[in-house]
Amino acid sequence: MKNSNERTIKLNPSQLVNLPVFLLGVLLIPGLFLLNKLLKRYLPSDFVPDQFEPYILNLPVLLSVLFAVYLGYHMLKIYCLRYEISSEELRYYSGILRRKHEFIELYRLKDYRIDRPLIYRLFGLGNLTIYTSDKTTPVFKMQAIANPKKIYKTLRDLVEQNRREKHVFEVD
Repeated sequence: MKNSNERTIKLNPSQLVNLPVFLLGVLLIPGLFLLNKLLKRYLPSDFVPDQFEPYILNLPVLLSVLFAVYLGYHMLKIYCLRYEISSEELRYYSGILRRKHEFIELYRLKDYRIDRPLIYRLFGLGNLTIYTSDKTTPVFKMQAIANPKKIYKTLRDLVEQNRREKHVFEVD
């Protein structure tokens, strides 16, 4: 039975997870525009058959559009991720077209690890890895979340409270 005044913590990962894709774009897009200029200037007209020439000359533009779609997909994928922590369970929602909902009972959480790479620390973010006794999700990773230490402490307190209420004891 759910408590009517139950507080739920909602978290979303930062788009900083997509930093490698953004950096690839910073390097790739100018290179494609340079390739476009070079092709138009130096491509011999007798080298390429006439019916293929428009396609080859527009290849850098097509590759730029494909990369923009690739980047948009990655951004949308991170935008659609959501974590929720309630007094009973940890919930994970993901997926763009096919949504996936995962639930882990709090009393199943065993251990935690916080990783804070330099780039994440600059923005106050970190990764929280949770080890569980759940069969379907033995390791659960919350990537690029704000205030991972505060979330860890809150989660730990909720786990202890949940174990006391349900009279669950951890046995290794």
